[in-house]
Amino acid sequence: MGMRAESQVPKTYIAESAISLQTASDQMIEYAIERSIEDRSVAFEKLLEETMRNSIRDLLGESSMKAILFHVNLERVASDPEVFHQRLFGILNTSASIIEEVIIKDLFKRLDLLYSPPRKAFEFAKYVGAAREYYLSKGKKT
Repeated sequence: MGMRAESQVPKTYIAESAISLQTASDQMIEYAIERSIEDRSVAFEKLLEETMRNSIRDLLGESSMKAILFHVNLERVASDPEVFHQRLFGILNTSASIIEEVIIKDLFKRLDLLYSPPRKAFEFAKYVGAAREYYLSKGKKT
């Protein structure tokens, strides 16, 4: 009777292939997670910018909002909260903190977060950072 010859694949080849597949799989998962975080970060930035514009508009009116954002001179006002703060403070001095606090209150409200006034000096970028962390960790969509 004829015995069928089975092809013998070296065990080391199979092990190396399995490791390669696992590595490729891990890399795809890592890439998907990074993309998800980037997408969520962009979504947060859009939420923040929309909140900033609406808050300033509600507080001071459309023309004042446009003037302030023109003088802040950032392509995307939400891209760098610290630079936004510095430029807004340069324009409005201590009144900038009132606008920033209104922005933070509105942002926290949109995220269903409880805002509590600071005991010390108000730090706009610190509050934005906390909201960003919450948004990224919870996957909150508004």
